[in-house]
Formats: sequence, structure tokens, C-alpha cells
Amino acid sequence: MLTEDDIKRIFPKYLKGFYLHRYDYVPGTESITTDNIAQGGIIADGQFSFFTPDGRHFVSTFEATSADKAGEVKYTLNMVYFLWDCAAFGTLTAAVAYAVAYFSRFPWLVQLGVAGNAGYLMGLWLIGFLTWFFTMRGWRKYRYIYAIEQFRRYYADEQWIALADDVFPAPQDPYLEVLKEQCTYHGFGLAIVSANGSVRVVVAPSRLGLYGKDRHPAQWITQRDWYKTMAHNVNVIAQYRPKLPSPLTRTWNKTKRPVQHLLLAPLGKTVRHAVSSSRQTAEATWERFMSSQPIQKQLVFVAGLFIIVLVYRVFSYHEVRVEEIANLSDGNPEDQPGYLYEGEDSKPRGVPKQYPEPSPAATLTAKPEATTPLPVGRTSTASDNIPTIDLSGIEGDTDPASQPCYPYRNLRGWIIADNQFASRQLAESRAEKIRKAGIVCEVVPEECLDMGKGFLVKIGSVHIRESEARAQGRDLQRQLEAAGIGEGDVMVMSVK
Repeated sequence: MLTEDDIKRIFPKYLKGFYLHRYDYVPGTESITTDNIAQGGIIADGQFSFFTPDGRHFVSTFEATSADKAGEVKYTLNMVYFLWDCAAFGTLTAAVAYAVAYFSRFPWLVQLGVAGNAGYLMGLWLIGFLTWFFTMRGWRKYRYIYAIEQFRRYYADEQWIALADDVFPAPQDPYLEVLKEQCTYHGFGLAIVSANGSVRVVVAPSRLGLYGKDRHPAQWITQRDWYKTMAHNVNVIAQYRPKLPSPLTRTWNKTKRPVQHLLLAPLGKTVRHAVSSSRQTAEATWERFMSSQPIQKQLVFVAGLFIIVLVYRVFSYHEVRVEEIANLSDGNPEDQPGYLYEGEDSKPRGVPKQYPEPSPAATLTAKPEATTPLPVGRTSTASDNIPTIDLSGIEGDTDPASQPCYPYRNLRGWIIADNQFASRQLAESRAEKIRKAGIVCEVVPEECLDMGKGFLVKIGSVHIRESEARAQGRDLQRQLEAAGIGEGDVMVMSVK
């Protein structure tokens, strides 16, 4: 059974002959080092370097793996990468679905309220998250191999994985197949070292220049360099020796350490054990290069920001405005501002009508004209008995002015109502209080306005424009509150 130290001893000898025929390096310039360490926790079990005839420094690193460390070359699920993809897909799903609902069913979103929108978004996010979680778990891009990921952290001219022949039990082992596939894809070399000292190349490292050009070379620190640096710089290092802490700091440390050791550390260990998986310590070490991708984080941020903007617009839209839009009527285009030409606000707008309709205010205050009696001594002539067409729409001799809805027949525009009542008696009682405050009001049957069967206490005049009605409504509201008879907000209602 080969150990890792045996592979470190055998494989550099093979590399020396391999590169002699592959690159024809300058004899005497080759160098072999083991246990190389670089910034970021990167470790190279061995490094073989030399100078080529053109003067270039060639560096080749290798990772030695024995049977007791087979976890370095066996793939596992890259959980961090996978969960970030699930979260990104869930956020994107929620953003797209919420945008569709925003543009197609906006009033429904407004009616959901805060809790409804939060639940709707959470449900959409969970649908996307779980869909990706259960359908894409076996995707090969989530297969994480520690040795491959470590090689991808730095650049070297060629990189090798040297395996003991007893790491994989069979040539068709699924883990070995995935390892060969990833080595081929990334341009890394793969070799198997036998117990008799022979080396068999399974995948040769790529000689194409496109591999690894986007990675930085590692600054290696070997054991020899470390001892050399320490021997020549002991005095320099002594200058930066930390000073003894102050008495107050030492007292704090004496108090903190027992609490940390006896209380906080055991408690934290218990919590971590409860939430952690059943992985071994070595396996957790081999997974330290699992890192979340910035693209997924950016996608989650952008989609989340888009959702926040839509939710803000939904919550800032008042529910009453939704009802007004639903009940809005186009009306007569001749009454619309800006019809055919624009004018100042103080001037009439629209096209003058050939047969103008009476204003709603005039309709409410107008009284039917009394029949003028004939002068004394004058008899009716034939011209007085000329038959005419009855345009009142009322059959018989019934006087139109005697009908209860006659004053409101041609009422069009916006009215201001104080309140609505089920009986006329209650409405008259409320109207009497308002009249005592010096405000003109009247009781209007709702059936005359096609609004129901109750009675409405109308205050103020009738307005053509909604803005004018709302302005007067605010003034009347202040007058009612000043008189001490305010009962809620006045209502601005459209009459068609």
C-alpha cells in the first residue's frame, strides 16, 4: 500500500524523464520541492521546475493522493454553489411571476395587502427554489473535486494528480470516470503510481496555451525557503515582537478565558454539532474551496431589487383610486379638456355645443315656469290651440315637476355627499344639523341617481371637474369639523 510520501518520492523521478523528452530542458536547472504552501491555503504536494533552452522558467505541480486520502479526488455535491443556484432561480421565478401579475392583475395585488403579497412572493420563491433543487441536483457542474478546485485557484504551466493504484478499486469506477472527465476538461494531467514504482499516464496535461491564462501564479513558500528566511531575519523579526499587554488587558483575559472555555465553547460545539452534517473532519477540509459564485449573488440582488420596486408601487397605490378607475366613464368628448384645442385653465375648454345642456347647478335651482294667464277680455285664438308634441316623456296630464326625481334628471358631474341613510327621516335630521351650521344641503333619494334605495345628504354644488369637487369637499369638511358636527370624511361621488 503506497503512502503519500512514497508518491512524492516516486513521481518527481518520472517527471524528470517525462519533461526531458517533452521540452528538452537545460540539464542542471531542474529543481524538485515538496510540501509547497501558497497564500489562501493552497498546498502543492510537489513541484518540479526547470529552465527551457529559450530561457523560460517552467513550473509543474502535482497533488499526491493515497488510499487514506481518497476524498481529495472523489466528487461530492458542491452544496454552496448548488444552493446559490437554487436561490437565484427562485428569486428570478418570483420576479417574473410577480411582474406578470403586476401588469395583468394590478387591482388584485392591491387587494391582497401586505400579508397577501408577502405570502404570494414567498410561495413563488419556494416554487422556483424547490423546482431547481429536485430537478438539477444531479447536474455534472455541481460535482466538486477538491484536487481539481485547488488547481483552479492558481496558475502553473502544467498540473498533475498522482494517484496510488489502490485509490480506486476498478478502472470503471464512477468516481474515476468523473475525475478523468474533469482533468480532460480543465487540461490537468492524471497519473497512477504502482507499488513497484512504475507510473502510468491516464490523461496527459494539455499543451494548449488557453488553459490557466486567467489565473495568477502562486507565490510558493517551501520548507527550504522558510528556514533560509528565518536564519537571516531573526533580528528583524525580533523588532516586531508584540509587546506585553497592559495589566487591565491581562485581567480581562484571565476572566474571559475560563468563561470561553467552560461555557461558550461547549455551548457553541453543541449547537454546531446539532446543525452540522455527518461529514468527517477531513471531508470538511477538502470542501473548503466550495465558494459561492458572484453571478448568482448579483442575480439574486437585481431580481430582489426589481421585486422591491414593484411591491412599493403596489403598496403606494391607494385602494380608492382603484375603485375610481374601475368606475370611470369617458363621457361626452366635447366636455373633455383639450378637445381639438388647448386653452388656459381660466377659460372654457372644448368645442362650444350647438345645443348646450343646462349646468347641473342651474338644474337643481331652476323652478318650473308658471303658466302665464291670459289678459282679461282676451279670448283664445286658433293659434293658441295649435297641437304640440309632448317632449316631457310623461303620459297624461301629470305635471313633470311633481315627480320626485325631476330635479335630478339631467344631473351630470361630481357631487359632495355628507353621508348615506336608510330612511328619509334620518337623512332629514342630519340635514337639519348641517343647515344650522350655515351650510346649504338637501336630501336626495339614491334611486334618482341610480345608486340604491336609501337617501343621500348632498352638500355644496355640482361640479364638472373632479378636482374642483374635491377642493370644495375639503373646504366643507373643515367647516363641518369647525361646527362640531363632523362625522367622518365627506364623499365625492360621480353622477352619470
